[in-house]
Amino acid sequence: MQLSCRARGRTYLLANALVWLLLGGWPLAAAAQIHPARRAALLPPPPFKVPPFRAAPAERAVAGEVVVSGHLDQVTAPTISLSYAPDWRGRPTQTVTAPVSPAGNFRLALPPLPAPTEVRLGYDGEFATLYLTPGDALRLSFDPGRLDQTIAYAGQGAAANANNYLAQSYLQANQDDEARRTPDARAATLSAAELRRAADTYRQRRRAALAAYAAAHPLPAAFRRQQEQALDYEWAATLLSYYAHQPAERRQQGYATLPVGYYDFVPELRLESQDSALTTNTLQNLLLTYGFTQLNDPTGNLPTGPAAGRRLYQRATDDLGGGRVRDVAVGQYLLTKVESEHTDIRPLLADFKANNRDSTIARDLRRAVRAHLALATGQPAPDFTLPDASGRFVALSSLRGKVVYLDFWATWCAPCLAEMPASRALRQRFAGRDVVFLYVSLDSQAADWQRYLVAHPTSPAAVQLHEAGAFEGVAAKAFGVQSIPNYWLIGRDGRILASHPPLPSTGPAIEAALEQALQP
Repeated sequence: MQLSCRARGRTYLLANALVWLLLGGWPLAAAAQIHPARRAALLPPPPFKVPPFRAAPAERAVAGEVVVSGHLDQVTAPTISLSYAPDWRGRPTQTVTAPVSPAGNFRLALPPLPAPTEVRLGYDGEFATLYLTPGDALRLSFDPGRLDQTIAYAGQGAAANANNYLAQSYLQANQDDEARRTPDARAATLSAAELRRAADTYRQRRRAALAAYAAAHPLPAAFRRQQEQALDYEWAATLLSYYAHQPAERRQQGYATLPVGYYDFVPELRLESQDSALTTNTLQNLLLTYGFTQLNDPTGNLPTGPAAGRRLYQRATDDLGGGRVRDVAVGQYLLTKVESEHTDIRPLLADFKANNRDSTIARDLRRAVRAHLALATGQPAPDFTLPDASGRFVALSSLRGKVVYLDFWATWCAPCLAEMPASRALRQRFAGRDVVFLYVSLDSQAADWQRYLVAHPTSPAAVQLHEAGAFEGVAAKAFGVQSIPNYWLIGRDGRILASHPPLPSTGPAIEAALEQALQP
């Protein structure tokens, strides 16, 4: 099973490795959500404790605006931001920024919010999800570089309590993920029935943790309902992910067999009535997981055939109803197929047009299809120029005449680093031949990339470049990079041979692809 990463920071739609886990190319009937915020301790969880807050008292909002202010003990970037107003995919569409003073103080003001909403705080490559309600005045503090471990909130009313719960719940969940105590981490050795019991127990423990926190620190009623709902969505994503966690041997030997009616819990969630939750990360992640577990064909690919679109919409309607939640789920599925797999979805567009009622989804899908066609097999690879470790600028076009195996990666991306030993072995296998291994680092800090290169010396067949703009940089944008590691195979003539070639760790598969590319 292959994982990858979307962005560095805290919970945010597609944060960490969701997309590539879903798009790993397995013959799956289910796939996993990467960022579950769940507890797996063996003992009942204790009540959360609010960390000491070091900043000044909260300030009141003026004329209905929402104010987030605070203090940083050290200043590592000149500005801080809040992103809000999610689109149909749950992604923020507007951002406000504010300067951080030399003393570490800042003040961010949002226009009046129509309803409670999640917003994304961003500072120097780290992110946090905040819960804000109309008229909130919230103060926060954290240590840059250790945001997850140190962020704390104070303010009027229950806003600080809600955000301190989010911070500590996320931190505990992240620790569970790292310690492999979650049901997802154990799924590879469990039967489907055992996973269901583990997920049920885990959800109950997280509910108890929420109740204990709320007893000690009053929470807004709407926020508590949202968090209870989020636990249900994360539980459902765990169940959907079961088959994807199963090793090939278990699948082949029948140990991963799903019982009849295993997916009956999906319609029982009654997602068709949850339009208001579409602005939340948890429902968006669940719908993305649903699409790649329930709408793919048995081989994990886009359904094909003359009735493929009708079958897809019938399945989605049976599970999700015929409303907006279904339209978002199918839109997420198709759009991610284009953006991350570079799949040609045009055979399904007629049924999409006949069933989809959201013009914004249709607009975004049309744009993605046009972009995909420009990156299809046989098209010229988009050129870019980036610096190497010595500061010399290298253009992709300067490698014309050689086969290029292009790898977008970052030092903070564990799945990227997991591929590096196989990538080094692959370089040795093709040493002295017309293959260039081109690595483009998406680290926001060049120093992180340079330290990695010092610790892991490269070879003459490798070209190491740095993209300072990370996912928003020229190279990542040109290739539509949504997650990493992200690989491309480019021919001697500078044209794209494969937008989703085998990984270095596939061994014979990538060797065969490179040998074929080297043929005259």
